[in-house]
Amino acid sequence: MPFMWLYQLPVGVALPGFVILFVAASLLIVIALRRWVPGDKKQMREWDRILAYVMATFGVLYGVTLALIAAASYENYRGVEEIVRDEASAVAVLYRDTAGFPEPERGELQALIVSYVDHVREVDWEAQREGRIPSQSVAEVAAIEDVLFSFEPEGEGEANVHAAAIWSFNEFMSARSARIGVIGLELPGILWFVLYSGAAITAVLIGMIQMGRLRTHLVMAAVLASYVAIVIFTIASFDHPYMGPVAVDTEYFEEVQEWLFDRAD
Repeated sequence: MPFMWLYQLPVGVALPGFVILFVAASLLIVIALRRWVPGDKKQMREWDRILAYVMATFGVLYGVTLALIAAASYENYRGVEEIVRDEASAVAVLYRDTAGFPEPERGELQALIVSYVDHVREVDWEAQREGRIPSQSVAEVAAIEDVLFSFEPEGEGEANVHAAAIWSFNEFMSARSARIGVIGLELPGILWFVLYSGAAITAVLIGMIQMGRLRTHLVMAAVLASYVAIVIFTIASFDHPYMGPVAVDTEYFEEVQEWLFDRAD
């Protein structure tokens, strides 16, 4: 999306700034177009009639477009949130499964899992916020895999525990890959073109309305531009799930750390 710098700002700064940009552009368009609006009464009737049809048709089309894109953006955001929750749950299951291992494998595995979660929260997430593929936790994943697959169970009980842990590890790896795979998730550029061009056309149509008082005209344009800006900002906030003030955070991993790791200690 354009204006990527907005993701680096808190919502209390980014949203007002975004609205101000839209309102300022809309007011400039109104001022620039007023001179082209016909002043003759006969021309005004025809002008207003045609403009009313155009605005009604375009308003419906653009409104539906905004709603559909906003819904799709939010669904993407919720999907990423579920992916993160699934990985945190998979980590918790794997940690519990390792409790059935004998020492020293049990201690090694649990220490590696705790270290993995620490790295995800403190290092990987920062990389994701910057749109980079995280790599710091790869060492823990490789070490967990080495311990699991080099373990030789003795007896049926250990074999069952080992098989369950292998299954949990595979589920964890699948969830981890899914989390990393959506780092670059965003709306296609063509949809951003539709959103911004629609906002510009809306401002142009408002500017073409014949109104006697400039102040009233500007207020009406500012109100509409403010709402369009808020909707587009909301879409942008959900567009990059790991970035911005409403980004998916490490809440689920923190819960695992608090309710499982800390209690185990």
